[in-house]
Amino acid sequence: MKKGHGLRRALPLVARADLESMPTGALLARLKRLRWCEDSPESSDLLEEERASASHMILFKTDPAWRRAYTDLKDVLATREHLDVKP
Repeated sequence: MKKGHGLRRALPLVARADLESMPTGALLARLKRLRWCEDSPESSDLLEEERASASHMILFKTDPAWRRAYTDLKDVLATREHLDVKP
């Protein structure tokens, strides 16, 4: 189940250099939040004024900033140590 709705799902833009200095747990939490973003403005129940107030943040997966943030985050996570899950 997705947590939060509306503007509470908005994510701030974070520079790649800042992502590299974040702990892995914070990166994974950000990845989860990026996945919670709404698909598109057309399928959103946000008003135009609400969308405009969050124009400096990531709200929708169709936004090029979402794709850039997702790619940067996945690239940084790929450099982190992976632990094998034990049965």
